[in-house]
Amino acid sequence: MTDEDILLFQQPTVLLCSSLGLKLDFLERLDTFSDDHLHHRSLCDWITIFLQNNSKSVSLEKKTRLTLELLDSMGFDSLSTGFETIMAWYSKGNTQYHIEPCEWARIFIQDEFNNNPLLSSRVDKFPFQRDLTNSWFQLPNTNYEQSESSLYPCHVNINNLVSTESNALKDIRSKLNGFLSQRDWATALYHGTDHHSAVDILFRGIDLRVGRQNRDFNCGSGFYLTKNLDEAVNWAASTTTKPAILVFQVNHEENLNSAKRLDLNNDEEKWYEVIRKKNSKDKESLSAYDLIEGPQATMRYDEASRELLWKPKPSSYQMCLISDDFAETFEKTLHSILFLEN
Repeated sequence: MTDEDILLFQQPTVLLCSSLGLKLDFLERLDTFSDDHLHHRSLCDWITIFLQNNSKSVSLEKKTRLTLELLDSMGFDSLSTGFETIMAWYSKGNTQYHIEPCEWARIFIQDEFNNNPLLSSRVDKFPFQRDLTNSWFQLPNTNYEQSESSLYPCHVNINNLVSTESNALKDIRSKLNGFLSQRDWATALYHGTDHHSAVDILFRGIDLRVGRQNRDFNCGSGFYLTKNLDEAVNWAASTTTKPAILVFQVNHEENLNSAKRLDLNNDEEKWYEVIRKKNSKDKESLSAYDLIEGPQATMRYDEASRELLWKPKPSSYQMCLISDDFAETFEKTLHSILFLEN
């Protein structure tokens, strides 16, 4: 547990709940915990656990879409700005069909702990050179210990992009146009995230355990990329108040051809097997690969079976890195990062 977590635990729970848009009595159960038990997890982890536990009492049918009733059942105050933010994110683009409704609560809480200045001391307008906007720059060699990282942050191009939400995609395209290699071997892959996570990746590399667990292709840990810049920007804008786009420039022959790949783009039957992965045998079979490629999964509720069903999204593509060794090699292809401020 960090010193910052200890300070958060010492704050009045009413103030914390108000900052997060939770009902004012949401954290009262923490008062019944011993110090040893309480400090075994971060405050963010405890809140996520409480939200998950509260959602278990809600019927599956009511968890098929994000509603005021669902968030209220989980513990949010329907009059709070937190509630409004979650609903606004849910309504953007088509991400609501790719993320289970209850998962939006966890995404929001995690983003608050990363980017809300009341909850984190690390929040700035931009992580680096915050007065330098809308132009490319690189970090000096003195900003990191090269011996402690497999990456070379000083070789990564950075842009602090000030834009409006409606023009963000257009402005990003403008910045990248002509900036990436136009040679035949070059393929650009994008990862949408937040400022804090982008900095972590820049200095510490890709940690497969940090992202959402048990998503489409990963049985626990994974790192997702897309060839579609629109998808990456939409994902980041829909899941954080501090969006960032990581751009990886890949040479297929050098970076991908030697990888153990599972291609699901033209194998719908195998795609369903991977999406449904439920048991340890399935997980073990996937662990033999470095990466998995295939369509994104979209969710819908089937009235007849009363189940959540997943289907491949037409014309979509995503790549999931699932091998630590391969992720360590792949992260060296990081070409640029755009930190957005709307």
